[in-house]
Amino acid sequence: MWLIVCLLLAPPASGSTALTGLQGDFHSPGYPQGYPDDLHLTWEIQLPPGYGVELRFAHVDIEPSQGCAYDHLQILTEEALSPPICGSSRKGHRYFPYPLVYRTPRRWMRVSFTSDFSNSRRYTGFSASYTAVDIDECAESSSCSHFCNNYIGGYFCSCRPRYHLLEDGARCGVNCSGQVFTRFKGEFASPNYPLPYAENSHCHYRIQIEPGFEVILRFEGDFHVEGDPLIGCRTDVLKIKSGRKEYGPFCGDQAPSLPDQLENTVDITFQTDGTGEQGGWQIKYHSTAKQCPLDVVEQGIISPQRDEYDYRDTVQLHCERGYEILDLVRGSHPASALLLCQRDGTWNASSVACVPVDCGEPRRLRHGTAAFSATLFRNRVKYSCEEPYYALEGAEEFECSDSAEWVAVESGEATMPKCTPVCGACHVLSGTGRIFGGSLARPGQIPWQVRLRLPSMAGGGALLSDGWVLTAAHVVETALRPLIIAGVTNLRTAGREERQELEAEKVFLHPGYRKQVLGYPNYDNDVALVKLKRRAKLGPTVAPLCLPGPGEIEAPSVGTLGLIAGWGRTENNSRRSYDLLSARIPVVDMDLCRRGDYAGQAPVFTENMVCAGLPGTDSCQGDSGGAYVFLGSGGRCVARGIVSFGPLQCGSYGVYTQLGKYADWMRDVMAENGQWEDDE
Repeated sequence: MWLIVCLLLAPPASGSTALTGLQGDFHSPGYPQGYPDDLHLTWEIQLPPGYGVELRFAHVDIEPSQGCAYDHLQILTEEALSPPICGSSRKGHRYFPYPLVYRTPRRWMRVSFTSDFSNSRRYTGFSASYTAVDIDECAESSSCSHFCNNYIGGYFCSCRPRYHLLEDGARCGVNCSGQVFTRFKGEFASPNYPLPYAENSHCHYRIQIEPGFEVILRFEGDFHVEGDPLIGCRTDVLKIKSGRKEYGPFCGDQAPSLPDQLENTVDITFQTDGTGEQGGWQIKYHSTAKQCPLDVVEQGIISPQRDEYDYRDTVQLHCERGYEILDLVRGSHPASALLLCQRDGTWNASSVACVPVDCGEPRRLRHGTAAFSATLFRNRVKYSCEEPYYALEGAEEFECSDSAEWVAVESGEATMPKCTPVCGACHVLSGTGRIFGGSLARPGQIPWQVRLRLPSMAGGGALLSDGWVLTAAHVVETALRPLIIAGVTNLRTAGREERQELEAEKVFLHPGYRKQVLGYPNYDNDVALVKLKRRAKLGPTVAPLCLPGPGEIEAPSVGTLGLIAGWGRTENNSRRSYDLLSARIPVVDMDLCRRGDYAGQAPVFTENMVCAGLPGTDSCQGDSGGAYVFLGSGGRCVARGIVSFGPLQCGSYGVYTQLGKYADWMRDVMAENGQWEDDE
């Protein structure tokens, strides 16, 4: 039980004590009976501002060791940390080489005491006292720019006559702000000019005259402001501000030059630091009526044109080429606007602007696109068509002109382009086959082929564009508006293909066509064009043939192979085919067709006809009007014949209208009648 009590009464092994009075004393635990083992104690002295600390040791008796490694004292200040202290102060300086008095001009000090595990000889420890010592801030270091006044516990700054103490309580300056000059002319200078100006000053001067007038400001006399303008005026600085513009900073020995005219309100600020003495500066100013700028409105033109425009002058505003006036209030576009030079040196032009003319949205192309980002002056539009079925005819790129019209970039013409069908996509002339005994055509293989459904018969035809069908005159001579089916190969499964039913608007028979001549069948000029009521939609299974070109006017040479196709009668001569059949047959001598059996009704043969076929490969009833197709220049499929007539028995040779003879007539008919109600 006695052991427990002793432990509870033992001093703490470590701890810190705060000392805040202006004086006091402290000692090691147990002093003077001997200090305990395993101590680590600190005393922190904290004084009010304006005081330093003086620490005195009355007695030191601490176990000595090499380098005071066992038990020791140590003093820490803001300036330094003392070496460890041990030994006995009673032995004199020879055996106790440590001072007994420690001072710091700061208001803080820390004393640390450490003992190890064995104070076997019962060293008594230490006894110390401290006191607050007044610091002479003025003697040590003072931030006062003029006078420093010390008192116990602190100091204060004061200034020379005509100066006042600034808000920081240390620097002195002069009162040189708040002066406003409202007269049309005047002068002012830096404080004490031409004597050296005051340090640590911030001066502000303002010139403020009637609106509508401008200030003309000049430096007079000597100009001396501390600083080097080459490195940015880092000490004393002079600045001038007029409206939104700021001039400066200025310093050095050279008076700065300013614009001829400033706003009616000018602010001058002059700021100095705490060093250097310079002579300063002087300013004189006068005023003049405010002038309006020569540039009134962007892209605007004013008249009359003069070198200067003064307060109350008026001008007439027009716009540059490609721009027009916009009244921002009314939203109108007047031809001109009357503007007034106002007293603040601006034109009353805030309600008008010159805006680019607007060409409006460019015309959209059927089966094409118009790529553009804006419709204003100088903006461009680029046209393209749905490839590969349509091609652009005309200029590709147009620009919005100053007349608010889209014109071609290269030619300057306003003629819009159009997307025209691409003819002659050819995929079949490298194969072989027959109609009468022919081979099946695959979807899209013969995309120009159409079927004409008439009240008493059926025939074939070919697309020449998205709005015209080529056929034989004898097929449509009695049908004003035949129904035309495109995009199919099998008539029974047409619903599963890209079937298009095309309604005829008008039939054009060749004017030279006559059904009979002197009682004999006549197939001369057996060619007709059918205009569609609405254009066909071109695609993989619906595409036109090409008309004969300049080098294809004459009939194909004997032996040249061409392609025929249709849904006519087949080899058994009993029914028409539901499948589209095709065959390649050569051009042969006309005598082979003349020798055919026409049941005593020998038709008329003319130079407008071509004979073609092979034994066992021929067109037949129901194929009439279909195209006889040849490979043309550039790999195009060209319609150079029409299935017209043949001998009574199919399967040998047939007669075809020679289309080269009618190319001009067909082009003229399509050009004169090539308008549709739904054209854009």
